[in-house]
Amino acid sequence: MPYDPEFIAGQVIPLPTPIDRVTAAAFQGDYIHHSRHSLLFNQERGFAFVSAHNIDGSTLSSAQYTNRDFDEDPKIQPSSLQVDNNRGYRQSRDGEFGPNPWDRGHMARRKSLSWGDEADASIAELESDLWSNIAPQHGNLHDDSWGKIEDWMLERVSSDSQRACVFTGPVFTEDDPEHKNGPNEVPIRIPAGFWKVMTVKLNGAMRSAGFLVWQRDYDSEEPLPFAPLLEQVRLTTIEVLTGLTFPALRRFDPLLFDQQGNRRDAIVSASRETLRSRMARPFEALREINSDLGEDLLIEATAPGTAVITSMRDIVL
Repeated sequence: MPYDPEFIAGQVIPLPTPIDRVTAAAFQGDYIHHSRHSLLFNQERGFAFVSAHNIDGSTLSSAQYTNRDFDEDPKIQPSSLQVDNNRGYRQSRDGEFGPNPWDRGHMARRKSLSWGDEADASIAELESDLWSNIAPQHGNLHDDSWGKIEDWMLERVSSDSQRACVFTGPVFTEDDPEHKNGPNEVPIRIPAGFWKVMTVKLNGAMRSAGFLVWQRDYDSEEPLPFAPLLEQVRLTTIEVLTGLTFPALRRFDPLLFDQQGNRRDAIVSASRETLRSRMARPFEALREINSDLGEDLLIEATAPGTAVITSMRDIVL
């Protein structure tokens, strides 16, 4: 079955709720469902707003059953709405152009869908390779922070045989850079960053952790004055940046109203400055969000400041 809101016993973790502006840009205005993941597809940009899936840590496979086979999502027509190898990634299908720095990044991770019955897991693995579940991630990011947080997530659920609900997606901004992979290809715009939210039951209590990483921290020809960082952020920060809301999860977020002052990132990159400028004007973005938070709490919840993840031990759950 596709994403299951009741996958964690005794809990209901609904799909993220899109605001009107996001719904208007989504393919057919609603989620698309595959055998083990569901996604909301941004037909204006060619990538998912969010991809949602469940993980059963007790039956997670140690090896994948199928080989990668990237293909068009038959549920999204015309297929030209999707960004494929020719338009976006390191090398075209016919090898005419490339390479470039953009990897094919899975939103719902292939390995995360490989659990339970082998036949079902095999189908889910292949569906994870559909272009609707792929977005361009800088090679340095894909191989570093993003991979580390995905590995941590799988280790967390498999070591404790836990079940988890996971949401993942790009951060789209107005100044996302344009990329043209070949002379006759339609240009695409590269997402500014990526986010991930994982919800699990920890020692009998529900916990949700949100993570954010910026592409521009990894895409630089000049040495950066800081080490690129994965940041654990409040879920409300992700809500502001994406236009997706998680009202059922806010109470599970250990960072929601915790300023984490002694661990706040002291170095601000140009991309993080974008976030901070948006946080300074929260109601421009949040006016559309039907939040159950009061105005004072909303300002507090979206104030600048994150927990910097330099080691998996830094993650707050």
